[in-house]
Amino acid sequence: MTLQPRNRWWSLAVAALATLIVTADSGQLSIALPLIVRDLRADLALAGWVALVYALVTASLYLPCGRLSDLFGVGKLFLAGFVVYALSSLAAGAAQGAGQLIFFRATQAAGSALIMANNFALITALFPRAERGRAMGIAGGTVSALGYTLGPVLGGLMTHAFGWRSNFYLSAALALLGFAAARALLPAESFKGSREKKEPFDFTGALSFAAGISALLFALALAQNGRWRDPAVMATAFGAAAVLSFFVGWESRVRAPLLDLAIFRIAAFSLGNAARWCSFVLLSASNLLMPFFLQLVMGLDPLRAGFLVAPTPLAMALLAPLTGWMSERFAPERLCALGLAVNGAALVFLSFLGSGAGAPEIVFGLALLGVGMGIFQTPNNNLLMSAVPRQRLGVGSSVLSIVRSLGYSIGATLAAAVVSHFLLIATGETSLENLGSAVSSAAGAAVLDAFLRGYRCAYLIAAAIAFAGALVSLWPAVNRDLG
Repeated sequence: MTLQPRNRWWSLAVAALATLIVTADSGQLSIALPLIVRDLRADLALAGWVALVYALVTASLYLPCGRLSDLFGVGKLFLAGFVVYALSSLAAGAAQGAGQLIFFRATQAAGSALIMANNFALITALFPRAERGRAMGIAGGTVSALGYTLGPVLGGLMTHAFGWRSNFYLSAALALLGFAAARALLPAESFKGSREKKEPFDFTGALSFAAGISALLFALALAQNGRWRDPAVMATAFGAAAVLSFFVGWESRVRAPLLDLAIFRIAAFSLGNAARWCSFVLLSASNLLMPFFLQLVMGLDPLRAGFLVAPTPLAMALLAPLTGWMSERFAPERLCALGLAVNGAALVFLSFLGSGAGAPEIVFGLALLGVGMGIFQTPNNNLLMSAVPRQRLGVGSSVLSIVRSLGYSIGATLAAAVVSHFLLIATGETSLENLGSAVSSAAGAAVLDAFLRGYRCAYLIAAAIAFAGALVSLWPAVNRDLG
């Protein structure tokens, strides 16, 4: 589709609004969950299920949603996503029990998948290569980081002033605004699918992918207590591997596959996604452990801890437009490698923090982590989507979302499992919830020491993953230079 420059940038507002709605939502809900649990007379398991069901549904639907956008048009999927998200948010806000909330959170996740699976596809279709990096830097970098930063603040304000239900009603209002903006600002071409003869939708592929990816994420959730050899974990993981193996075999021989495996023969796409996975593993590990370090080791209250973790998304937000512009002019692979190398250095620095660490050290380390992510993320997005054939933009965009979800899930599982391993050896307990009360007692020294050893080990593993990702990112550029 070809648009005038002014119209392109107006259409970008739709993608930016979609990103803001989805990223801010997670922060809003995290702040509101304690009050939700109390108000619905539920237990802490509700918090886990609310997060798990959202991850399972989005990861399962990203790929089918991307394929549907290739067939019927990205604009139609955006409109459907906003409607589903708005209605589900309204229903979740009116939920009268834990079961209702979990169900409507699942349908809300379906709306999120319809929107986010196609965000990068929309930007790639709207913008020529010379402007694409800046556009992705705004919608996928700056706005995303601002959403993650503002979400907890907005959630705290809304919950304090109007109650926890107001967070869902705000999400519904923003989704309806997104629907109106998409209808008014997206070009007519975005509502049209492929001009080629309509291909059938691969229902077998969609079902097997959803079952396999859900089983994998569920196994990772079960493994977070450090007991990898638990029969339930192993059985679920084996089942996930078997179903995903069937999915790959099916996709390789079906006439109209859900996932065209040929796109992974594109080196920039396959290697770029490997580096992308590394980036989200390390970011997720840090996001999980740093709040525990700040509140349980340093003894900070949640408000101060929230301010101290803000440098990471703020640095990402400030750098994203600049690195998007740079990715249009320099080899994006080199920028990606530099960003992950900076991430690795930041993680090594953070790994050596102890109970006597001060706020300046925390801010420096987390800001450096944000700088690395800011250098990496937008050039990586631009590189990946520019490598995908135009008729496969929806599927390509959905793969990016799947890699992000898997990276986040595996990073959190890895960090929790490593710390739980050290806690299990020291105390026989694996739950991170027990750490807070243990640290405040005289017998808590052993627990604190075990946590710090697990924390340090997890951060050093994350640093090794970052450096490995930097080498993977640099590989195509090295091959070009040698060739």
